[in-house]
Amino acid sequence: MASYTFFLSCINSRHNNLSLRQFYLVSLRLLLAAWLGATTLAQAALPDRTTRPAMQVNPGHRFALMDITAMGNRLLSVGDRGGILISSDQGASWRQAQVPVSVLLTAVTAATAEIAWAVGHDGTLIKTSDRGETWHLTLDGTRINQLIADDYQRLLASAEADPNSSEDFLDELRFRTEDAQLALQNKQLRTLLDVAFVDADNGYVLGAYGLLLATQDGGRSWQPMLEALDNPDGFHLNSIAFNDTAVLIAGEAGTLFRRINGDTQWQTLDSPYEGSFFGIHTLGDNRLLVYGLRGNAFVSDDGGDNWRQMPLPLNRTLTGAAQLEDGTLVLVGSFGAALVKPPGQPFQMQRLPIPAPSMSVVPLTDGRIIVVGLAGAQSLTVSPALSTSPAISPPTASSSAAQGN
Repeated sequence: MASYTFFLSCINSRHNNLSLRQFYLVSLRLLLAAWLGATTLAQAALPDRTTRPAMQVNPGHRFALMDITAMGNRLLSVGDRGGILISSDQGASWRQAQVPVSVLLTAVTAATAEIAWAVGHDGTLIKTSDRGETWHLTLDGTRINQLIADDYQRLLASAEADPNSSEDFLDELRFRTEDAQLALQNKQLRTLLDVAFVDADNGYVLGAYGLLLATQDGGRSWQPMLEALDNPDGFHLNSIAFNDTAVLIAGEAGTLFRRINGDTQWQTLDSPYEGSFFGIHTLGDNRLLVYGLRGNAFVSDDGGDNWRQMPLPLNRTLTGAAQLEDGTLVLVGSFGAALVKPPGQPFQMQRLPIPAPSMSVVPLTDGRIIVVGLAGAQSLTVSPALSTSPAISPPTASSSAAQGN
């Protein structure tokens, strides 16, 4: 496995080869922006990781994990080389699922009590219908490239047949159509970074260079949505969430999008920050949380129309969030600890048993959280009355480089 230092060294260039979820999405979804960098021209020369089964791992060892989700009384966590781990005892023990791919898996979500989805590098989308025991490949980067190329051909033909289409608009569509064809021919496979299902039938996957796909039939077919968003620069889309009123997307360069339920149009929201967001989280009562680079976290009380910054005790990259049943908010990231905010109190830090960078967190029903990252899965009991923890040491030169702008 490539070292964490190597991933950090890649951060300064958005177009470096991507290899592992920015291994850590950047160190966290941050490595995301970096490593995610290139959809990989070099990939054509690599073995097809979408046909090679996952590497067998020892779940008790430190196995790099990128995301975790709850599925009833079961936990599913995804990570390096196609690894998917299952826990049926609230994180006390883990076992490996049967997975047909060996790509880095970046995100996982449960759609129903039986069905879950996971995404990753090389445009990989896999599905389980037996609560995570076995998975099968439903979509890959080549098929995604074909869907995008076909969609642009359709859009161009429709625009050319419309006498009201301007020449500038047609030129732009022709350019994008040609670009989609080249991606297909050169096997430039995009990384998928997140997946969400509103219900068993309606879901989304998103990822590098503005990729957004939607399904309305439980994943049997997927529709490219690249032109549905006002994202002409193709900023990476890093995270998607939904509540009772809307679906929301957060991404690179402070991009924020919202689609109100019942509306076919996506709105571009005014962003409180120009740096990258690595996560968006719904908090109930139309409240939202977005978070990302340099300890920037913002809350909205009105579904994304207005934002206020949350004061944090550090300025390190944030990559995961969870809310406990009592309203306690937890943030994790590149700093080897959990930031915990009980209702009415400021954020304070609880160190993890192994203080390694973290990617995602899920709450349990007994006051604990499970945090996943470079050190695998760790359990932490959230203290309602936190004592002042030792200050986090300043970032090193390499970790500062990973923070970006």
